[in-house]
Amino acid sequence: MKVLRAMLLIIGLFSGFSTNAQGRQLITVGYYEFPPASYTDSSNNPAGHIIELGRTLLTDAGYDVDFKALPSARLYSELISGNIDLWFGAPNKTELAGHTLESSRVLGEITLAVYYHPESKPPRLPDDLKGKKIILIGGYSYWPPISQWLTDSSLNLKLTRTSRHTSAIAMLMRKRGDYLFDYLEPMRDAQQKLGLDELSLPHLILHSTPATFIVSKRARNADKILADLELQFDNFSTSRIYQHNR
Repeated sequence: MKVLRAMLLIIGLFSGFSTNAQGRQLITVGYYEFPPASYTDSSNNPAGHIIELGRTLLTDAGYDVDFKALPSARLYSELISGNIDLWFGAPNKTELAGHTLESSRVLGEITLAVYYHPESKPPRLPDDLKGKKIILIGGYSYWPPISQWLTDSSLNLKLTRTSRHTSAIAMLMRKRGDYLFDYLEPMRDAQQKLGLDELSLPHLILHSTPATFIVSKRARNADKILADLELQFDNFSTSRIYQHNR
């Protein structure tokens, strides 16, 4: 009888542990390589200021978190299917229309630019692109009108891709490409790593959009996830303002 009671006590304890574990919903967050905001570090762990912010907000909201690195097209498809619950990214993506919930909170700005060689003149777009070699970053998506230019047969563009921003800069500086389409934040990070200031690589701003919370409609408790994130973000922002003004 004592043995049975002991076994029942052990089962009860494990049952309690299981209930506690199941009480915290696991949120799978998708990200792609966009340093220093989000990237995979040398130890193969997710890193970056947007990753750490997301981890803090979700943990404080009572969730467990798992990060998954994916190229943009795969990330979008997994948001649609519900394999990814959440992405910290750009709203109004046509690929995601009707499949996600978008927050009005602004986490930062995502800015796309065209970079050109220091010895070249600023391009008149899109006419000066005709027949030129264009460097792109593999795994990234590009907004209109850039996406339209890239598929416009009348421009006769010669496209080349690289997976690294530092490689893209090297290609442009060696004139292995005429123009580079890339995002401001990872380019600044790459230029710092190469010891180049921003004046060393001139550019024109093409498009800017806010970054926010993007929740898959197929995520369990999608509305609650978004509401919890917004509440934690508002509290976090208020706390930072208070500390700044003290």
